Amino acid sequence: MIFLKDKSIRSRFVFLNSIRIAILSALALISVFLMNFSEYPSQIFPIIISLFGAVLFAILYFPLFKLLNFRFNIYLQLFIDILVITLLVYFSGGIVSPFYFLYILPIITSAIFLSKRDTLYIATLSFIIFGILSDFMYLEIIPFYSANYAPDISFSSFIYNLLMSFIAFLAVAMISSYYFDKIKKTDEELRNIQENLKDLILINNTVMEKMENGFITCDSQGKIISYNEKSKQLLRLNSKSNIFKIILSPNDEKELKRITDSHHKYYFEKKINKLILGISVSLLKNIYSFKRIYVFIIMDLTEKKKIEEVLHKKEHFAVIGEMAAGIAHEIRNPLASISGSVQFLQKKLQLEDEYNNLMDIIITESNRLSKSIEEFLEFTKVTPIKKTKINLSEIIDDIIELIRVNNKKVRFIQKYGKNNMVFGDNEMVKQLIWNLISNSVKAVNGKGLIEINIYTKGDHFVMSIRDDGIGMERTELSKIYNPFYSKFTSGIGLGMAMVRRIIEDHGYDIKISSEKNIGTEVIVDFK
Repeated sequence: MIFLKDKSIRSRFVFLNSIRIAILSALALISVFLMNFSEYPSQIFPIIISLFGAVLFAILYFPLFKLLNFRFNIYLQLFIDILVITLLVYFSGGIVSPFYFLYILPIITSAIFLSKRDTLYIATLSFIIFGILSDFMYLEIIPFYSANYAPDISFSSFIYNLLMSFIAFLAVAMISSYYFDKIKKTDEELRNIQENLKDLILINNTVMEKMENGFITCDSQGKIISYNEKSKQLLRLNSKSNIFKIILSPNDEKELKRITDSHHKYYFEKKINKLILGISVSLLKNIYSFKRIYVFIIMDLTEKKKIEEVLHKKEHFAVIGEMAAGIAHEIRNPLASISGSVQFLQKKLQLEDEYNNLMDIIITESNRLSKSIEEFLEFTKVTPIKKTKINLSEIIDDIIELIRVNNKKVRFIQKYGKNNMVFGDNEMVKQLIWNLISNSVKAVNGKGLIEINIYTKGDHFVMSIRDDGIGMERTELSKIYNPFYSKFTSGIGLGMAMVRRIIEDHGYDIKISSEKNIGTEVIVDFK
């Protein structure tokens, strides 16, 4: 039986055994003191011996319980019980003994720990033993233990007592089996429910702890009932925290009262512990002993708000960029016409040197302005990225060859192999490296040292460009990516802004370190 395998049931069985022995002992002692010692002195000794034997067996039974099979232990105990009760019945008068009702104790015990069939077996065995003892004593096959105690009982009374004992034993067996079977089934169902509840609690706790959002329940006073780890991290909670005091302002408390009255949900956002949190509150009523339970779902919106802010700025800049690009485009055409017209007039007209110089200034400044407009239009132009495998070494070599044509005094140190393959848009990566090396050439004023190094970091390549140029202070370094900011007279300050955009579009990393009058190092991680 599954019922017998439960360790708690075994413990109860051992405890019941102790109670059983105590009951038998107490009844035996009572019987000794109630007897007339002077009239029946011969009955005292055997009852005491029976009592001593029962107590001795009870003491020895506990170590036997650990050694022998559990089911066998039960039958052994019940058999000893019936034997002890039979001895007590024999010593105290047989069919008229006041102890024969004790046979119901092993019957009830078997009903608790055994099946209904086994209980009927024990009840039948008890009646058979009691009946045999009574028959043998009535027929004087077995003499009464004390001749003076031999009862004078009629045959009809004898049969009546036997019949009543049979009915009593059978009734106790049937009733106790019926109710204890129900108790066993109820106990088993309860244990199944408890196991299911444990599983549900485990699943619930696991889900709650794995949630990306905070989850808090509290009573009507704001005292926390439960919370998960995420909410603890977001709000720095402990078991004594009052959630109302942490996240609700006076206006929120008024809104909470409205929720309580109307059963609506309430959502608000609040900055707590330098985090922007989205908080949803709902109400549950009459849950267990709580009249009201407030459920808070807390979402960390900090990163989302930052992304929204960045997107908003990008949209704003995109609109400005489109407008600026349109204006630049409209300026470029008239500017080209002006420059062309001045060049035509300069060739056709014979002007003094002073006026020729003025026309040269117009042409030079027009060209410079046109170049700036071209750079600006290139910066505002959005082109789709076409990523392929490209050789970083070849791109750097080509760029250095072009730069050396007009910067022969710049010394380049190249520390890299031939095959350094990275993944990216070929034209954009060229633009990235061109801008960085061009800035280094400007920083060394066309006559310094530039060291370019490519090395591996994990499974990807890293490029370092170091120069010994003018360098930058920390305040200048913080502005380097701002559009139209430049330390150099040539250009309009869009080179590093374009570098940053290419880096972000490709998912690369860039790090710049610089010291005034010592030099600058730019590290690009092509991860």
